[in-house]
Amino acid sequence: LPSDYETSGKKYPVLYLFHGVIDDHNAWKKKGDVVRMTEDAVNDGVIEPFIIVLPNAYLSFYVDNLDWSELLPFINSPKLRFESFFTKTLQPYIESHYPVLADREHTAIVGLSMGGYGASYHAFKYPDKYCYCASISGAVKGGNWTGITDRIPSVQDIFEREGYSRYSFKTLPEYVMDCGDADPICGRFNEETHEFLDSIGFPHKYRRMPGTHAWNYWKEAYKRMLPELARHFNE
Repeated sequence: LPSDYETSGKKYPVLYLFHGVIDDHNAWKKKGDVVRMTEDAVNDGVIEPFIIVLPNAYLSFYVDNLDWSELLPFINSPKLRFESFFTKTLQPYIESHYPVLADREHTAIVGLSMGGYGASYHAFKYPDKYCYCASISGAVKGGNWTGITDRIPSVQDIFEREGYSRYSFKTLPEYVMDCGDADPICGRFNEETHEFLDSIGFPHKYRRMPGTHAWNYWKEAYKRMLPELARHFNE
């Protein structure tokens, strides 16, 4: 919550911030130092105060009914219905229990690795909810590396399933992909997805910066995206 939350009487923009596959809702705070980075940006006048929501998605890939035992039988992971929980329970709860500006222009979604996929999935499946989405080292090819593609469609799959074209691009949120140039896990996925988005003329930002699939990269990527987010949240 913003430092002036108790006294300001204001309503705030809201950022939904997603974690990666081996982490949980505490990761961005404990490993990513997201509170300090955000407070520094607010104090430096980069962005106005906003609320951050950090859900725990476990191994759900932020979709419904993903059963990891199909891929890795030794993993005992329940078929979580994260997508339904997030859209039908958590977001309405946040909007009814916290002073958030619930309109599209003040709601954003960002994530890293699995969470970068989740942010992209929700941004493009529910584009009326978000003004901005950043995928940091995101697994944007979805389930193509697992064979489970029906429940974890790639960003390209989503565009094709939803029938997005240049006539509907203006209805989609601002989209940023930020991935390290030495990322051994998601680097190729991001390059291929960027090439697809370029091929269909979808306006997006693709940052390929020095780095790998690690927290030192993700923290810098978070700081890089704050001025972009401010274009929406500061209005």
